[in-house]
Amino acid sequence: MSKVAWDYIVPVVLPKDLKGIEPGKLPAHLLRPIEAGGKMHWLAAAAYNAMDEAAKAEGVELKPTSAGDTYRSYESQLAGFKQRYQLEPVVGTSTKTFEGKTWYLKKGMAMLATPGKSQHNLGLAVDIANASEPKRLNWMIANVKKFGFSWEVVPSEPWHLRYVNGDTPPPAVAEWMAKNNWEKPAGSAAPAAGGGNDIAKLQEALKIKGFYKGEINGQKDAATDAAVKAFKVANKLTADSVAGPKVKELLGL
Repeated sequence: MSKVAWDYIVPVVLPKDLKGIEPGKLPAHLLRPIEAGGKMHWLAAAAYNAMDEAAKAEGVELKPTSAGDTYRSYESQLAGFKQRYQLEPVVGTSTKTFEGKTWYLKKGMAMLATPGKSQHNLGLAVDIANASEPKRLNWMIANVKKFGFSWEVVPSEPWHLRYVNGDTPPPAVAEWMAKNNWEKPAGSAAPAAGGGNDIAKLQEALKIKGFYKGEINGQKDAATDAAVKAFKVANKLTADSVAGPKVKELLGL
């Protein structure tokens, strides 16, 4: 496969709820599971799961090379880095600077980002197993942009994809999020699926109906979850805290 056929690289736009978060130290509420194992930032996970579902429908299997090739903690990135790099000089190899020192790539090892510098540490990257297989690569070439992903290094790393759309999921992803009631985490600064869900408006509508007793703070917190659940029970809907399309319809949102 020629480089030109899949030379799609665009800068990563960070979701707003990653602002001020130390790479590799994401709070658990920002991470969600993806198909076939591992976790990613909740928006990247939605994009991956939507892409995986579309691929399956066309007879293409996508899966991470391992759970460790989705979100990586700082500690796991550090361990991997020290497995591949050493402080003793190695002739003819590449180097990286880390902690003010020069590290040399060990012979036969693949390069790895320094701890805190990888998109894996932000939950935005995933490495696809057997990405060079022609049918799989051709499908990815035709579809990764549609689901908000792009490559980072071509042509040497066809497996490494990053979610680049920030808080604005592409239509195919927004549709999947709405269908699967993929809500934003409590405390997230990012908009929810499709940008159409406003927690403050939800709280206000629930307050008018007498179900929400807290402050209108725009946070999907425990009080909001309890109010949604109570409202759903009162309307003979599934007793959970997901404010799906039916809830919004009944609340006039």
